[in-house]
Amino acid sequence: MDFPKIEQLVDLVARSSIAELDLTQDGTRIRIIKRASAEAPPAPARREGGSDPQTPSANDKDGPASGTPADIVVSAPMHGVFYRSAAPDEPPLVEVGARIEAGQKICIIEAMKTFIDIAAETSGVLLAVLAENGDEIAAGQALFRIGSVGSS
Repeated sequence: MDFPKIEQLVDLVARSSIAELDLTQDGTRIRIIKRASAEAPPAPARREGGSDPQTPSANDKDGPASGTPADIVVSAPMHGVFYRSAAPDEPPLVEVGARIEAGQKICIIEAMKTFIDIAAETSGVLLAVLAENGDEIAAGQALFRIGSVGSS
């Protein structure tokens, strides 16, 4: 791995909501951890309706037609290709209706020929998958909707 590519990865992590990137390629392991600065409070979880956590939206492809304010939308931290499984012949990492835990890998995004694991930031029930496997996605695009454990 060359230094320009490492610089690109550091920049990618800095510009995204990814907290950690762990990459092994050709026997070389690189781990980039973004630490919260003392000046900036942690970003709140995005909720249904974009940046305003009080405004629900109903732009779902799967699941119930309307969300509740407690639903959390997991957005793409970067531009790339969205994959629901770890490999083409494997089942999706998460399915609608499944209980997921904070930190659980829920999808993979391929960016710059690098596969980046995306983990859930909160525990709950997966209510909807909002992107199609293999789709090119934009940074900030809604990927999943997670409801509180009592949601269905």
